[in-house]
Amino acid sequence: MIPTIGSNGRARVCRILLASVLVGCATQKQVRVDFSETTRDYLPKEYPAVYRRWTRHDYAEHDVDKAIEVWATFESWDFREAYIERYASVYSLSDADRTTLRQAQRDAYHQAYEFHVIAQSADYTWNDLDKSSSAWRVTLVDALGHELPSDRIHVEKLPDAYERDFFPDKTPFSKSYRIRFTMPTGGVEFSGVKSGSITLRIASPIGRVDLLWQS
Repeated sequence: MIPTIGSNGRARVCRILLASVLVGCATQKQVRVDFSETTRDYLPKEYPAVYRRWTRHDYAEHDVDKAIEVWATFESWDFREAYIERYASVYSLSDADRTTLRQAQRDAYHQAYEFHVIAQSADYTWNDLDKSSSAWRVTLVDALGHELPSDRIHVEKLPDAYERDFFPDKTPFSKSYRIRFTMPTGGVEFSGVKSGSITLRIASPIGRVDLLWQS
């Protein structure tokens, strides 16, 4: 005789299957990236593909809720090259203004590892990465396991039209953050992209997310 499943059992099976689907969606295939500063000749229309290449998505569960769900974009030089072209096109920048933008982006890239992070939580009070009292600890980990703590996290309040174009994973329930790790100097054991990979780690007692970029 084939055993039957009662209504409670069917509901439990459905929840398990749904959880499996969600995990499958969140666990994305890791696309290899190029950390070099090779010059690219991107067209403005290529920005969405470059954005996807440099954006990672995952979430951590607490009981049955999402403690945090994150879309993080590493602003590598490759990403910035595409951003410059898209921004210059959208805002019809003059050659002089485009050159100024490019220099500003290069200076920023050489000073720090920067991430645009979109985050949301089942409980809005958990989504507080920028607060000194937050339970979340945000670090950057290289391929050798060396960690670098973030030195600045702040909420980005950007125009909706801008975010829809440049950071389209933003939702009505999320916050946008800029997370910055100053380039270490003077004996700090952190190799960063030179090690071949970096991982943005967001951890707390209610969950942990590791977002990997690997060459």
